[in-house]
Amino acid sequence: MRSLFGFGKAEETPASPMASEKAAKDAQTAAGDSEPAIPPVFDCAVSDGPLQEIKALSADEQQVLERIKAGIPELIADLPPIDEEAKKFADETVPLDIEGWLTDECIARYVRARKGVYEDTKKALRKSIEWRAATRPHALRPDVVEIESRTGKMYFNGFDKLSRPVIYMYNHRQNTKEPDNQIRWVVYTLELCIRHMRPGVEKVTLAIDATNWGFSNSVSIGTAKKFLDILSNHYPERLGRAVVFVPPKLFVGFYSLVSPFIDPVTKAKVAFVKPNDPAPAQSENSSSPWIAIEECFARDSLEKDCYGSWAFQYNHQAYWKAVEDEFAQTKTALLDKQS
Repeated sequence: MRSLFGFGKAEETPASPMASEKAAKDAQTAAGDSEPAIPPVFDCAVSDGPLQEIKALSADEQQVLERIKAGIPELIADLPPIDEEAKKFADETVPLDIEGWLTDECIARYVRARKGVYEDTKKALRKSIEWRAATRPHALRPDVVEIESRTGKMYFNGFDKLSRPVIYMYNHRQNTKEPDNQIRWVVYTLELCIRHMRPGVEKVTLAIDATNWGFSNSVSIGTAKKFLDILSNHYPERLGRAVVFVPPKLFVGFYSLVSPFIDPVTKAKVAFVKPNDPAPAQSENSSSPWIAIEECFARDSLEKDCYGSWAFQYNHQAYWKAVEDEFAQTKTALLDKQS
């Protein structure tokens, strides 16, 4: 069995002529054999446009937040050292800075995710704090995950209409050989997005090109479960929208089968788009996942490879220079903050 939105090990899969042609072009641009590269966009331009509304805490939830804040010294005491496995992948000179991570906004996300139950929120936060101390997700070295980015199968680039960072996913560019390293690349990408969220933004948007989707190039259930555990336990309330472009009938049929078992809050975040077709008219209470592309994206800030009009094409050399520069700047800022 395979997961719904997974990106797993590279395997042969039947391709339509359109998908094969697109994959060939993608491989060429990923290798850098194209016009001068357009650099990726990691910083959101200041805008007067709307932001996604963040659900306010209730009075009871606010009291839970205040109790958590009052207990922060205990919450962050006696943290575990970085574990031996993580030492292979993290830059140990990057400060941990748990106090900087544990903001009011961070605590509020855990309060909402744990339904305002104090003990559950406290345990969840402590679990994440220990995980961050032991694995150092913010300090993953770029050279460790670089291989996962070479084909441009998944990466952060630009923002949607609500200023949420956009993570592009191109399943037909699959190259993963080691599932655990793929998870590290997903975590690295999430941390990168979070560092570049403007004030008032807490969530990411996934732009998923399903042109050549198939079970054969999706991640295994075991790997998907491991990733979903990390996402739900350590990045709660971070998914804003998952937009699937041109989903094939097999994908839509599979989604129809599993959607009744998906949490309603999560299901409401999943959307399907056929870029050249208007979205079907929907009633106010419609549960249809089909939307118009303009509901989430401005076409001129959506990549052409994902059916927008932005001329950006993935160039690994240019993208990775931006990633390495950003990591160096982040490290310097944390060291300066510590001194």
